[in-house]
Amino acid sequence: MAAALARDPLFVDPDLAAALGAADRARIGAAIRATAKRVGAPVHVIVIPNPSASESEGRDDAFLAALHDRTRRDGIYLMSDSSGWLEVRAYEVPREIDPYSPDENRKGDGFPADQEHRFADLADRIVRRLNAYAAAPTAAPSSPRLYSTPAPFGQENRLKPAEPEVKGPFLTGLLLAGPAGAVALYWTGRGALAAGRRVRRGSPAGAAAGLAAAAEVEAHPGAPARPTVKWLRRTAAKELERLRGALPGSEGNPGRRYAVSAYDVAQILFDDAGEDAERPLDLVGAIVLARQGRIALARTTAHPPAPCFVNPLHGEATVRRQIRLGGDDGGRRRRPLCAACAAVPARGLSDRVLRVPGPDGDRPHYSVPGVWRDTAWGSHGTDLVPRVQEYLGVD
Repeated sequence: MAAALARDPLFVDPDLAAALGAADRARIGAAIRATAKRVGAPVHVIVIPNPSASESEGRDDAFLAALHDRTRRDGIYLMSDSSGWLEVRAYEVPREIDPYSPDENRKGDGFPADQEHRFADLADRIVRRLNAYAAAPTAAPSSPRLYSTPAPFGQENRLKPAEPEVKGPFLTGLLLAGPAGAVALYWTGRGALAAGRRVRRGSPAGAAAGLAAAAEVEAHPGAPARPTVKWLRRTAAKELERLRGALPGSEGNPGRRYAVSAYDVAQILFDDAGEDAERPLDLVGAIVLARQGRIALARTTAHPPAPCFVNPLHGEATVRRQIRLGGDDGGRRRRPLCAACAAVPARGLSDRVLRVPGPDGDRPHYSVPGVWRDTAWGSHGTDLVPRVQEYLGVD
């Protein structure tokens, strides 16, 4: 692909050849040349499937980082995967390239307007993105940082024997989360300062992106009951990006303080657990907290609802119901359920329970000792963020 981009700045994988016709490619090619001329840096557009089974584990940011390393050429890299998601990375480009600029469907998250026909508007969205980059204000050149790298290919789900001295939540936070948290908070702070500078300059794109990203808070009833570590990493990365894009322009929102805290904690969890196949529940926690942060902004509340207890990946709970799931679920008691789980007979809920990989095979999330079982994902009426901060050893 790097060799192909040296010949043509538009690369379309043969598996997605039908996504862009000849006329679409010509339009994109013209937009690439015009943007590169105005920006003063190379522009590349890549359309590839990037499945979760690939070397990048389906992470578009990791793929673009690897591609940039291979091409050894700075510039703008705009990518669409098989979901129609648009991802951008700008390396040493003298412009303010905002990866969260809202596209034409005003969602601000890079997804197509119609999920059933995800490539119908792909050429239009790419051209609009490129035109926005061409008109972006000047800024000091910089390069994005990849917070975590994919596991070695073929070893994504390999589990290592747990070290006894770091099993407990306190020691885990003290020995592992402390140093990683300091680094993560440093980079998070830098990102927040950059976002603040954009807001103070009155950037309408930043404010619009924040409002748009916060506005869409959806349920996820089809989330897997047995997610792979690769799926959790990829989903956590995207949910963090969506929350990060919602923060600029949220000053004065009663939910901002919770959202910022949720983002900080979720980012630490992602950075710390992203390379550790033994901590899938921390990746689930990063997903849950990132989504709760967006809910807090969208509904202007400092107390977003707890997630579904059956599977926290389903999204927010809408009702509470007396259930018993068996095993170590704490007995029959009122639990928060999402709308989809609330509609399922009690005997059918066990099939929907979130199970995560462990040394002895998959096990229900509520049987794994630690902060998530202790807090029941916030379903006991206490805010989840402070308890997780305590678990990580951060303020």
